[in-house]
Amino acid sequence: MKYHLVISFTLIFSLLGFSQPKDTLFIKKDSIYGTSQSIYIAKNKSTQHYNRLVDLNFGEFDAESYLMSLSYLKEKNPILKKNIPILSETQWIPLVQYKKKLFVYYPCDFYSFYKVSINDSTFIDWTGEGPIANHIINQRKGKKNTFEFDLCSMYDPLKTIIIHTINQKKGIAIFETVYPNNERFYSLMIAASKINRVPLIVNQCDFQKQHELNFEEPDFKKILNH
Repeated sequence: MKYHLVISFTLIFSLLGFSQPKDTLFIKKDSIYGTSQSIYIAKNKSTQHYNRLVDLNFGEFDAESYLMSLSYLKEKNPILKKNIPILSETQWIPLVQYKKKLFVYYPCDFYSFYKVSINDSTFIDWTGEGPIANHIINQRKGKKNTFEFDLCSMYDPLKTIIIHTINQKKGIAIFETVYPNNERFYSLMIAASKINRVPLIVNQCDFQKQHELNFEEPDFKKILNH
């Protein structure tokens, strides 16, 4: 079963007030197996789920993935420049929208959960294969609160990520990935340091993988041209 969550584009511009429901709101609850899958809006902002979402520490396999991608960069680009990131926020996670409100989403399966972290020499894509180091060839501040990073990695010889800050106070931005053929992909993101300002949808599946919620993709071009 799929759950289609309708996105209201106007909220992305206004971004007014994140409020928690008075009681736990179940979007879906398995009445046969109890906790085999429950999807709900968490009331407690100090929940450990928030901590898991923003955990950017390297485990054993994370370190292997990062070092492998870093070794590739060092072979191709012996000198990795070290510079202070132009962004004050250097850790980001995805943001979603449900019933005209913004949420962070704790998935059943973290394989497809995309995160970003930036250090003094690499822009790190956290994917299902682990953290992948991108060499920061160049970084620059653009117009209208945008920040641009020219990157190369073992998977992408060249790409540019443009970070469009649409609400600096609440740490909300659109990440635009641009490839040499002008193909573009967009993601709605929030700074990890401000994650607990946003309510949380949890997809709890204790025993086996279950369906994720499906979200409609906003018209990012329309939003950016607003």
